[in-house]
This record gives sequence, structure tokens and C-alpha cells, in this order.
Amino acid sequence: MKGLAFDVLGTVGHFRRPDTTATQLTYPFITPTAAKGLVGAILGIEDFVTTDRVGIELLRPVRTVAQQMSMLGKDPGSTFNRPTTIELLVNPGYRIYYTGEEYTEQLLDFLTGERAVYTTYLGTAYALTKPILYRVYPEVSYPVAEGKEIEMRTVVPTALIREIVLKADRYYCRAGGYLYEYKGQRTFEKSVDFLYEKDGKPIAFIPKSDGPDSPLDLRVAQFGEDLVCLV
Repeated sequence: MKGLAFDVLGTVGHFRRPDTTATQLTYPFITPTAAKGLVGAILGIEDFVTTDRVGIELLRPVRTVAQQMSMLGKDPGSTFNRPTTIELLVNPGYRIYYTGEEYTEQLLDFLTGERAVYTTYLGTAYALTKPILYRVYPEVSYPVAEGKEIEMRTVVPTALIREIVLKADRYYCRAGGYLYEYKGQRTFEKSVDFLYEKDGKPIAFIPKSDGPDSPLDLRVAQFGEDLVCLV
């Protein structure tokens, strides 16, 4: 199966946590569903539902800032400005690994031609970005890594970790409550938690298998010389 990777960089980003209201907090990095939605925007598919998989690597450190913005009211005919506190990601950058049988070839065609049907952005319309093709992988494989220490730069679902191999120069963080699967019509199923290193440094861990009772279908994949956690 073929795979590819593309980069998205920006000056700001905001991936709103659905459990925040008055103060709009952001996830610390792009969500898997937002990454797939970005692919849908490139291809021009409005309600993008796919079984293709993505992996997410942090290219820049995770930094946030709280900013009060004046938002237009939503009431019919209303034009008043509503002060809203929003948490923004500062200078976010991600490498999105993508593979699957449905849209990989079509996505590669669009990225090679530097084309996109819809405007692409990092979670909100004022956080514009331009996807840039990084690399094409002729073959993506799924090695058996259970019980052996592995190291990867992508964020790692906690459900895949049997044991973390701690390193002295790492700043480990956990991010929970990411929506796992988009079903279409603005509906989602399940959630997934991640371990990440805030500066994008590799994470070493001993993986466990995704057992038959696990509600999530998570994979460790080989993209060239790199190991990637796919969601």
C-alpha cells in the first residue's frame, strides 16, 4: 500500500475542544479528524468520510497563548461584538502521514500539482495554511513490534503503549479527549488519548497489541525508515 506525507505550517491555529464554551480552549495539536478534513478540503469533498489513516508529527514546539477577540453575535439580524477569550496555538507545524486504499492516489495528484479545491486552514478560517508534499512512500508496511522498544516522532495513542522508555531530555505531555472517528453529518464516535513530546522530539516506548476487546483500531506502520502511529 502506498503512503505519503505532507507538511502544514501556520502562524496561528485553533482546534477547539468541544467541551469548552465561554473560554474556547484548543487541543495542543491538530486532531486526526481535522487532518482528514484537511484532505477533504484539498480534494473538494465537503462531508469527507474515509477509512484511510493518518499519523501526526509535530514539526514545531507546542506553544499557546490566550487572546480576547471580538466575535460577531450569532442572533438573527444582530451585529453586536461579543468579547470571547480564545486559546491559540502559536506557530504550529505538522507533518501528516497518510495512507489507505480510498484517496491516497488522488491526494498525491493534488499535492503534486499544488492544488486544492477549498481553502485549507488550521482549525479556524483565520489560520490559513498551504499543504506541501514532503515525501511519497511506495510501500507502507505494518511490522510486528509488540514487546520490543521502538522510537517514533509522531504522537502516540496511549492505548498502544505498554511501557514508556523515559529519556532525560524529553518533556512528555498527555492530551485526552480527541474525537476518533468521523461518521458524517457532523457526528463522531469514540475518543482517543495521546502522548506527545512538546518540542516534537522522538518518543521511545514498548508497544502492546491492539487486542480483540479494544474499541480502537490503531496501527504502528513503517513509512520508509520511519515508524508512524496511525489512527
